[in-house]
Amino acid sequence: MSQAGGCRKARRQADRSASGSRQLAVCLALLHLAGKDQPGARSEAFLVQAPDVRSLLAWGNATLSRTAWPSVVRRSITDTAFYRLRHGLSGAEVTSAKPVLPLKPDDLSLIVVVRNEAERLAPFLRHYRELGITRFAVLDDRSTDGTAEMLSAQPDVDLFRSPISYAQADLGNLWRQRIARIYGQPRWHVTVDADEYLVYEGMDRHPLGALIRWLERRKMSRLLAPMIDMYPGGNIWDARFDPGVPPWQVADHFDSTGYQVTRSPRGVKITGGPRTRLFDRQHKLMKFPLIYVDRPTIFTSIHAPLPYWRNYADAFGALLHFKFFSDFNEKARAAVEEGQYWNGAAKYRQYHAVSSERAVLSAMTDHSVRYQGVRSLAETNLIKPIDW
Repeated sequence: MSQAGGCRKARRQADRSASGSRQLAVCLALLHLAGKDQPGARSEAFLVQAPDVRSLLAWGNATLSRTAWPSVVRRSITDTAFYRLRHGLSGAEVTSAKPVLPLKPDDLSLIVVVRNEAERLAPFLRHYRELGITRFAVLDDRSTDGTAEMLSAQPDVDLFRSPISYAQADLGNLWRQRIARIYGQPRWHVTVDADEYLVYEGMDRHPLGALIRWLERRKMSRLLAPMIDMYPGGNIWDARFDPGVPPWQVADHFDSTGYQVTRSPRGVKITGGPRTRLFDRQHKLMKFPLIYVDRPTIFTSIHAPLPYWRNYADAFGALLHFKFFSDFNEKARAAVEEGQYWNGAAKYRQYHAVSSERAVLSAMTDHSVRYQGVRSLAETNLIKPIDW
């Protein structure tokens, strides 16, 4: 068997057992000694950019070349080892106010970290209940606005807390890892933020359980979904969040084009959108909101969880992302003051600095499209249709 063929075999075995990691390490050492994973080859295989997000729809697992796979596997193993040396295996400590009941085989859980989201949670919970979520695992990060009290009254919510901060929990990733272990593995979980709404074609007829079965038939263990920033058609300062309606009835526009796509050994990266236009900052927009969590799975990043070879697929869903409401500047200021976000909350500093100077803040542009349901994303080629 060739070295590359042995590496692919070890990769498949690693998906089934932790012992596969040792075989992968041996394989990667052989590849390195043979000179088959040199920096030049890696750059040629991965530094591929596309001018528009539509190119993403043509990129699936099959497009990774034989020379690319060793780089993906090598990066997965080295990052897995680094993570486990730094953080251990179980994630950060979390506690719950009441005993956490085991999930039933047909239960589907959603893991989310929240802070001061009391006003925003009603439509969020409603949306995911309609999609088939039966258990919400919510880590409340020291909210002061009644979030914990509101969640405690929900019969399908398990409320968790932690003695460490969001930053100490690796931007919440250690909390997600720990909660997933509490519920047991292997099993599927939804992992999103409180301002993210998963959508996909056929969601009105096919709940998440059906989507999971469809993914399993295609041998996929993650749903890749670009994050689509939503915004109102006029002045953002006039767009008040209304908990009585879905947020896309207020922030009802999105960018239909103007995104950039890059592949790397960690997966597919997409950037662009209204936040880049308004604040001149690149934001990673690719996420995996529906993920099969087993022993090799590690939430090192919400944009590229381990192992990385599972991060190459087509986009069959999207995350509608709702930041642009009248309290946008207020929330940016709070994030800066808390100082818990990546790089000293640099992006929130930029949000606050720019928006504080604008009496009128609008994200509308020539390629803005009004959202009229998930078909709007399919018609603009931001997601692919699902052949149910």
